[in-house]
Amino acid sequence: MAQAQGVLTILEKPAALFALAFAVRLAWLAFTGVSAPATFHPDSPMFLALAAGPDWWQGSADRMPGYTLFLHLTMAPFGADAYWAPIVVQMAIDAIACVAIARTADIVKPGAGRYAGLLAALNPTQIVLAATMLGDTIFVACLAFGFLSLARLWKGEGGPAAFGFWFGLALFNRAVVWPFLPVLGLGIFLLKRGRAGLRDAVIVLGIVAAFAAPMILRNGFIHGNFALSSQGPIHMALWWYPLVREAQDGTPYPQSFAEMRARHAALRGEEGRGPFEDAAIYRELTREYLWTLPPQAFVKAWLSGMAINLASPATLMIPQVMKIQRVGFYETEGETPLSKMRNFIAESSTARYLAWMAGGALIEWPVRLLGVIGLLLLLRNRERRTPAIFAIAWIGFILAVQGPVASAKYRLPVEPIAMALAGVAVASRRDDPFTLWRRRDSV
Repeated sequence: MAQAQGVLTILEKPAALFALAFAVRLAWLAFTGVSAPATFHPDSPMFLALAAGPDWWQGSADRMPGYTLFLHLTMAPFGADAYWAPIVVQMAIDAIACVAIARTADIVKPGAGRYAGLLAALNPTQIVLAATMLGDTIFVACLAFGFLSLARLWKGEGGPAAFGFWFGLALFNRAVVWPFLPVLGLGIFLLKRGRAGLRDAVIVLGIVAAFAAPMILRNGFIHGNFALSSQGPIHMALWWYPLVREAQDGTPYPQSFAEMRARHAALRGEEGRGPFEDAAIYRELTREYLWTLPPQAFVKAWLSGMAINLASPATLMIPQVMKIQRVGFYETEGETPLSKMRNFIAESSTARYLAWMAGGALIEWPVRLLGVIGLLLLLRNRERRTPAIFAIAWIGFILAVQGPVASAKYRLPVEPIAMALAGVAVASRRDDPFTLWRRRDSV
């Protein structure tokens, strides 16, 4: 026990925590390898093509430029096949994010950082995705520092500019932050209220808007549409509609997907169209098909997607595991979301794939439970209820905006908060094993 406490004390030092987290990630990379089959996700070639193109510094109409710029800068000194370069760098960035998570937990509850930092360092979701050629790790590192800046602002130890910068940088990598800005502005205002709250909200939203402006102007001048991204309608037509329809009447996802693509091709014709013109066609198709489905179908699809996003082990995102022979989840048939999950586990997956799934669940689910306990503990404590409310708002937003689209990678944006909450739970239960049930203000 004394040795364990000694290790935890050492990990309170940022350099020691970074070293542990980085070493664990490098060990994982040594195990999986740095070849394309070992590091590529289906979207990876698209990002690499953008990074190698003449417009690498400005992204595209449907992709924010942050990750393509990162790929170009990390690979340019070593060559187009140096896949290890961005992977190693984003692993280092993820290790730094573990330090930010630990410091955030310490601000919320002193003493929780040592546990939150260790859990983040060993978090399979972070480790697996840091070794994958995707921009999610960079995006979430920005969020981790954003949450740290917000915690400092809550405690009166920092200003709004740092928070605005990190959330703006997160937006520069992923447009998913954009719909959350009204909630963000309201939350910042309520922290202080009055003129000070209004000033802080304006500063935060102004900085985030400054990060968004180049993409909005680029799309306006090049494509004639002053919008942040053209991706939204395409995502709703090709992902939301097939999955909501499947929840409604059991129509297999591939069938609806193919029908929507065929309908789009017929309306598009053979003439070349710009990305926003394509998006406008998909928008009309969503109005015609998606929004005519009954509300209960949306509820089923969203509940199913949320459950899978929270519970799906990160081991299923390992590129080698994704290549195991099986029927994919979206290709698995089922009359209801529950029957589809049951068929996927019982009939569509091989024993090897199920072993990876079970192993990941055994590691990750106990930490998920700790996170729930930590959230409940914060809610029961008046002085620390504000971070809990923000956690609920952010996690709810991420689950809602991802909707029925299910994958462990869509859970990554909540991992910094989840690890901090789990750290709070462990630290609280170190004080009293029956904290949650006996004392209302024990956090």
